[in-house]
Amino acid sequence: MANVAQKYAQALYDVVSTQNVLSEVYEEFTEINAAVARQMNDLKSIDYEPKITMTARHQIVENVFSGVQPFLMNTLKIVAGHRHLYLLPEIFKAFEAQYYADQSLADAYLESASVLDEEEVMQVKEALIKRTGLKDLIIHATVNESLIGGVRVKIGTKVYDGSIQNDLNQLVKKFNRAH
Repeated sequence: MANVAQKYAQALYDVVSTQNVLSEVYEEFTEINAAVARQMNDLKSIDYEPKITMTARHQIVENVFSGVQPFLMNTLKIVAGHRHLYLLPEIFKAFEAQYYADQSLADAYLESASVLDEEEVMQVKEALIKRTGLKDLIIHATVNESLIGGVRVKIGTKVYDGSIQNDLNQLVKKFNRAH
């Protein structure tokens, strides 16, 4: 079903990017995705209940998501009409991936041995932006005391490891090769 989700996401993305409402739709879709994550069982019951007609599903979508951008509302109605509301998280993920790629954005998962203040996070962010060539990074910072010191950052599949734990592991490998 990932392919189906990708098609919904791409169709929505193509329309909203040509209509200059991309940022607005991305923000609204992000909020919807967060809300939907908590209500997946309800969405599945709407999809799987044979007594709920297409018109009723459209009405449910209009009531639940009233006020969203019209292109997003139409997409949600189409998704509901095909009994694919359970795919909303996958659709959002595909939409977000396209948005990030076109906007030259990425999520950066930053681990540090202790809590970093805002200035330190900004220094790491700026260094990573220079290194990756991206326009911006969305930093998700966590504490991992096993790093001992330094930071480890994961952006996509790439890991930048400047932790003391990594340095110690590299030393152990060198010693083992020497003997």
